Amino acid sequence: MSLSSLRSSSTIDDIDDTPDADDTPPVSTERTSDALARCMLDAVLTARLRRLMKSPPRLILIRTADEAAARLLDRYLGGLDRAPKIEAYTEPHKTGGRQEPQGRGELGMLEHGRSVILISQDPERVLVPEALAGADAVITVPHPGLAVIRKTIHAVTGGIVRGLSPSEVEGLTLDDLKVAIRPGLSASQCVANLRRAALARRKPLDYRNVIPLETLAMTGTVSAWAFETLRITRQVTDGTVEASALRYVCLEGPPGTGKTTVAASLAWSAGWDFVSTSVGAWFAASGGHLGDVIRAARRFFDEITLSNRPVVGLLDEIDALPNRAVMDPSDAQWWTSVITFVLTEIDRLRQAGRPVLLLAATNHFDHLDAALVRPGRLERKVSVLPPNEQERRAMFATCLGDRIGTDGLATLARLSVKATPARIESWCKSAIAVAEAEDRALQLHDLVDLIAPPGKRSAEKDRAVAVHEAGHAIVAHELGLPVAEISILAMGDAAGWVNAELRGRLLTRDDVERIVSMTLAGRAADMILGGGANAGASSDIESANTLLRAAMLDLGLYGSLTTSGNTDLRNWQDEGISLWTAINTELGRLYDRAAEIVDHRRGDIFMLVEVLLVERVVTGDRLAEIVGTHLADNSADNPTPPVVRP
Repeated sequence: MSLSSLRSSSTIDDIDDTPDADDTPPVSTERTSDALARCMLDAVLTARLRRLMKSPPRLILIRTADEAAARLLDRYLGGLDRAPKIEAYTEPHKTGGRQEPQGRGELGMLEHGRSVILISQDPERVLVPEALAGADAVITVPHPGLAVIRKTIHAVTGGIVRGLSPSEVEGLTLDDLKVAIRPGLSASQCVANLRRAALARRKPLDYRNVIPLETLAMTGTVSAWAFETLRITRQVTDGTVEASALRYVCLEGPPGTGKTTVAASLAWSAGWDFVSTSVGAWFAASGGHLGDVIRAARRFFDEITLSNRPVVGLLDEIDALPNRAVMDPSDAQWWTSVITFVLTEIDRLRQAGRPVLLLAATNHFDHLDAALVRPGRLERKVSVLPPNEQERRAMFATCLGDRIGTDGLATLARLSVKATPARIESWCKSAIAVAEAEDRALQLHDLVDLIAPPGKRSAEKDRAVAVHEAGHAIVAHELGLPVAEISILAMGDAAGWVNAELRGRLLTRDDVERIVSMTLAGRAADMILGGGANAGASSDIESANTLLRAAMLDLGLYGSLTTSGNTDLRNWQDEGISLWTAINTELGRLYDRAAEIVDHRRGDIFMLVEVLLVERVVTGDRLAEIVGTHLADNSADNPTPPVVRP
């Protein structure tokens, strides 16, 4: 076979959709790989390019959609009679840890009168600059579209292709095409194979594992957004509102809080398709090469833009696209191409007016490029945070059904403080599996043992932790700081914790001092009611120092308005007092304040200690029940020791 065989025949050009009288498979005369490669080239080779390729010595560069296409064209062109020098390169050459471009050796054949064809999916990165500068032509061969696939089927089977649409071949790889289109099959059989392969590639949402939005336990913020969006999607489906009413959203929150679950449930309840991808998947599928990453991203956007059905598209791990504002110029040069492409595709999606809801998900919203979250793109942020006690109770009820009673659900919700929806689901599945394996009913202790397993601490250490945390909690309660929960469950390096803070307001000096007193109250309880000072308060002391330093140097709450970035801290003074002295004075005063409260409310503290030793976790509402609205002053039964400084 010579290069003249690259000319397409009139038989192929004249394909139409007229049905065959007999669709029986004829004898094939061309391999699928050869037919596919030839049809891909036929689609892009003009008469001028064909003449150029047949008149040596010529240097031709062929840019392909991916590595697989480069290898396919290499094998096909290299097998032609009187072929020029053909070489496909998909990676730079690695020498001693360095990467060097390829193709310089083949260029030497030009001076001997022989043509050279270099093939690569990323010629700018892989090939030597001389090849790019000296090429007589650069031919771009895209991934096979519908027309190329139809012609390939005809070339291999001899049959007429009927009823194949672009959406039915979207996302298919070259390997998919070579497996589906086989010599000896009829055209209709090849079409059926392609449809099955495309369906498998799309990996549609398995609705058997999706909880409808109406029964999904969500936080109040997420629920309000989800049901408002569901209402709009249904109106878009009915045609009563335009698709432009849909606002693209970024779901942000810690791992495991259910961002993907919420997106899938929304799609299910709306009756829309669900297509998900992630920035990590783009890199995994491409090997990290710039051109391949962009092509992987394009496949996602094309799939949701060209779908003939309404779609919820989820772009996960979007924080893997870095913020250009904080990048080194060398890194920004590479990343700008990817980020700009994504921004352009979001704009294209919006302008298409298609019934598509684009969602993104991230664990680090503050890391996102500002251009991603501006109006018209991912214009709304919805925080998907760990559920509160009531929400946790609802999640346990959803997962467990009627296996556990109301009181048991309340216990589980109380013990599972800080748990994510994914963690709650995992606990429930594990406990149910154990009970079923033992052929018995699920018991409350099955879950309690998973959520709050018996610790290895001694009873003495448990009591010491309870005294410390109760000191924090009672002082916070006295000072008007909202307490969400108190726990003596060990978590990481923490032996226990109190969640008490001011939300939704700007800090004042009074707020800072209340927080510092609450922070030092654990040490005060150790000193006055416990066994004395211990290392368990080290993180509290560090937090108190850090907050006071920030209040004095950065927040302007203690007189001086100079900031740390504009101050020589070695010489910092306020009214003649050094920074160290100022912080130390405030620490002493606020510790005394905490110690006075601990001493005055020791009865409440001891009462809370006894409850903590039994219940392990006490919520803010439960704390209010324990201490009531009055002071439990047991000073007569508990003589007041002098205030002891740490």
